[in-house]
Amino acid sequence: LAVSGATVSGLALGPLMPLALDTYGWRGALLLLAAVSFNLVAASALLRPPRPVPDPPAVPPSLPPPPSPRAPLAQLLRHGPFLRYAAAFALLDAGYYVPFVHGA
Repeated sequence: LAVSGATVSGLALGPLMPLALDTYGWRGALLLLAAVSFNLVAASALLRPPRPVPDPPAVPPSLPPPPSPRAPLAQLLRHGPFLRYAAAFALLDAGYYVPFVHGA
């Protein structure tokens, strides 16, 4: 459900954009697409969750821990679960865009 909007809009805009191009020309079609996108942005701004009210601190704030002597990026690139996560998303992205690129 979270990513179905891109697929639905891709299926809907395929036949609608040539119709808009024939009816309004390329400038009018882009203006129409921009207007629809702007309305969706404005509507999605209303769906943001309210900001949480911060709780008053129960204890006085302490100093943050000292930074690690090693660089955080170097630590992350040696972290096995992160590497598996990054590799899985790289493979997912490589396969996800194939129908969009080669299906047109």
